[in-house]
Amino acid sequence: MLNEEKIRIMTRVTVYEEGRGVEDARKARFFRTDYVFSEIIVSIITGTLAWGVCAAIYCGYNFEKIFFSVYEDALGPVLRLATWSYFVFMAVYLFATFLIYQGRGMAYAKRRMLYEQDLDTLTDIYEKERMQL
Repeated sequence: MLNEEKIRIMTRVTVYEEGRGVEDARKARFFRTDYVFSEIIVSIITGTLAWGVCAAIYCGYNFEKIFFSVYEDALGPVLRLATWSYFVFMAVYLFATFLIYQGRGMAYAKRRMLYEQDLDTLTDIYEKERMQL
């Protein structure tokens, strides 16, 4: 006689292990805070590159204004604008990164908890079957 509950749980465990479980296994190597911090480090690099591209486009579009600022020795306001825009951009970018990866870490923890509960339930089913023999 087939135990349908055991089959459902085994199927759910297998689907998790072959799907999301592969990605979650990589995340399991870290504490959640370490995972978020490592992604923030990557975001500092990518955010700086993204800001640099945006700054290059802005400089290309306003080349004449920037060129005359350099020529008239009035580069201070341009540098202040660049500095403030960088810090504001990075603050928003890193805050968004923190929120996104904190949410992903919490989702991973929930999936992992459900997976472990399924394994515990499966273990209990096997124990009951063994006791009946």
